[in-house]
Amino acid sequence: MYKFIGRHWQKRRERFYLKNRWHLVLDFSLGIIIVMLIATVLVFHYYNPIFFAKPITPLTSQDQLDLNNPPLIIDFSVTKTSISANGLAELKMIYKNDGKSEIKDIKSDLVVVAKNFEIKKIELKEEGNKTDNLKINKNQLNLENLAAGESQVVYLEVYFVTRVKGERNIKWQAQNEYQMQNQSIKEVVSLQDLSVAADLEGTAAIYYNSPQGDILGAGPLPPVVSLPTNYWVFFDVNSTGDFKNLVFTAKLAKNVEVLDRRSLLSGEFKYNADSRQVIWTIADLKNQGDSARVGFEIQFIPTQNQSGNIAVLLSNIKFYATDTLINEVSYGSLPDLTSNLDYDRINKGEGQISEIK
Repeated sequence: MYKFIGRHWQKRRERFYLKNRWHLVLDFSLGIIIVMLIATVLVFHYYNPIFFAKPITPLTSQDQLDLNNPPLIIDFSVTKTSISANGLAELKMIYKNDGKSEIKDIKSDLVVVAKNFEIKKIELKEEGNKTDNLKINKNQLNLENLAAGESQVVYLEVYFVTRVKGERNIKWQAQNEYQMQNQSIKEVVSLQDLSVAADLEGTAAIYYNSPQGDILGAGPLPPVVSLPTNYWVFFDVNSTGDFKNLVFTAKLAKNVEVLDRRSLLSGEFKYNADSRQVIWTIADLKNQGDSARVGFEIQFIPTQNQSGNIAVLLSNIKFYATDTLINEVSYGSLPDLTSNLDYDRINKGEGQISEIK
């Protein structure tokens, strides 16, 4: 083999290469090309690449999740944005599955954002609820499942308690979480702000002697037919918030008259002799530590047919004012005031009318 190659090389050298070096360059180049072609054939033979393979397509889901438009819709609404002083708010929840797959383990945590209030308890309303797969654990609502296209309505009673005295605004939210296609989806929904109605308390009392023991009245006690007995009547109001347009009224008995002496700390006091009504008004009643008060003197002259009885001196005692925060009117009514002096610690029970001896 080597001798054959040597003779072939020597023959080519004497015939071509010595005469012209370009023959040598051409033969050498052709040899390199042949070697490269052989190498290429061997590589393709053993590597065996596939030039026309089918394109790889990603796996798709029958109902691919769009996190910008989640399949579960939970709508929250309250019956009233103002709640009474007992802290009760009524909440309506509508669950709706807009997706094509079942949604499981739907949780909604109701949370007060600020720390001025807290949720005491959550209960299902007795009327309107038709769901059996909703459970309540403290402040969390858990709906077990919701089929594709299904919707459910839930009516709740949420009770709040205040942690900071004087606070009346409640900001709260629902923190929702549910499972779908082995994914956990979470969202936070801000609920409608709530305002707590302020307390408006009124009192009406009649005295012959003040609580401190001072003599305020005059005349016989117990009252005597045809003789005048004077008393002092006091109206008080106290509020836990700001009110406007307070009106406090009472009606005097026929044989009771308002005298000129009075003590007016705030507002305006009027007496209508025709309707026999006393009217106390205050334009603005601020949230105060001390109560607003009016006092006035009355005179009672018993008649013969009242002998042996206890007489009603003021009746139909009412008060009302508008809560400035929630723009709702609060009302109150009080028991009649009688000659029995139920609020007079010294003379309580001295109200039975006697005759002149």
